[in-house]
Amino acid sequence: MGLQQVSTVTVTSAVASVFLTGIDDNSVYKCVVNNASNASGDYQLRMRVANSSTQDSAANYDYAGQQIRTTTFGDNAVPNATFFGATTTGTSANEGQNYVFYFFNWYDDSTFSSWTFEEVSFDSNPRLTGDTGGGRFDQAERHDSVRFFTGSSVSSEFDTTQGTFTLYKVV
Repeated sequence: MGLQQVSTVTVTSAVASVFLTGIDDNSVYKCVVNNASNASGDYQLRMRVANSSTQDSAANYDYAGQQIRTTTFGDNAVPNATFFGATTTGTSANEGQNYVFYFFNWYDDSTFSSWTFEEVSFDSNPRLTGDTGGGRFDQAERHDSVRFFTGSSVSSEFDTTQGTFTLYKVV
């Protein structure tokens, strides 16, 4: 088993979102997000399935995980969301997010797209936090890309100001 790099975006100044394109078959895809953050305040890194540069914002995202912090731990489960949302981080030094996603059935139009995730971040308290789990987009449709963006409420979006986002095909 190996990895074939499909696309990468390195953010060094403010951008509204990051689209990673190039999913062109039913292979498993791996996405690595390194040191993503913004300068607008407390926010979440968010993810949506997409086709070309059109994201799907329907309330079809279901995800759950186990969060482990330096002081506590807990389960989280979010049904019928309009995006996958990560841990909330702020703008203090070292507050950023690192992720590894695996995407399954992204290109298959007859089944649900799903993903697993692993996170290591400093949250907005700030404290070290980790999260691991998975989710699915519960509408059978083909996706050829993924969109990442930041937000602080259901409808507010802010610029991502740094980070490296890389998509690989597992071969």
